[in-house]
Amino acid sequence: MYKPLLHLAKEFVSFEQWPGLEAYQGLLDEWPEPIQTLAGKPIRIVVQEGKPGSFEEHYAPRIYMTGELQTRAENWHDFFQYLTWFMFPKTKALINSIHLPYAQQRIESGVESGRRSPIENMLSLFDEGGAVIVSSDASLLQLIRDFKWKELFWKRRDELQNHLACITFGHAMYEKGLAPYIGMTANSILIKTDQSFFQQENMQQLQWLDNKLVDILRGGDVLKQPKDLQPFPILGMPGWDENNNNEAYYDNHDYFRPGRTRKQKLVSSEV
Repeated sequence: MYKPLLHLAKEFVSFEQWPGLEAYQGLLDEWPEPIQTLAGKPIRIVVQEGKPGSFEEHYAPRIYMTGELQTRAENWHDFFQYLTWFMFPKTKALINSIHLPYAQQRIESGVESGRRSPIENMLSLFDEGGAVIVSSDASLLQLIRDFKWKELFWKRRDELQNHLACITFGHAMYEKGLAPYIGMTANSILIKTDQSFFQQENMQQLQWLDNKLVDILRGGDVLKQPKDLQPFPILGMPGWDENNNNEAYYDNHDYFRPGRTRKQKLVSSEV
């Protein structure tokens, strides 16, 4: 589950206690390419402050307009949020920008805590608890869309290693993975690609996925509401739970649920 971000986490393994926020900023300063918002503001780590006053002081607008990513010290949720900006810089910036006009309308009308739009809810679910499922075999992705979990994870288990990858996107999902539990479910996007994806190094895969996700989200015609995301019982992935190496594990229908009638959309692409 953590393989995609190990190249980032290794920057902090020498610390014997929680690194300070200046260490977070240090990695940003050393990064070869500046990580920026769509307004062209470099991401900067700042201490999370109290209740915001104006629209510009709220979390998402502040990121967009100033690049300031409010971060709590010694906090796993915010640590993984920080790391995912390195993994998916373009997608994170785009999600932030899409939120902006909706947030402004709510905040300035005085109903900030009111109902968010379907696209805001979808983006939040993916940003917090999302994953990208990539496969060179369309039939494996179809099993996910059909909620045929036992056939996918057990009967075709050997095929998953070479033909399917689950790349965790959401920082809250990474946090949950520190203490995994039956019920962990990712809100996923399915992408069909060719076999060359699996021959790439981790950084190449992340860069390709980052660009692909931007194309998908910017288009606005595939993902419009939460139900357009595919539920995925993430601990079903071989080796992601020490107990899933036996067939009976996949007979738990409270976790590996039979699904719903509405089919998720599949994004096709070539590397």
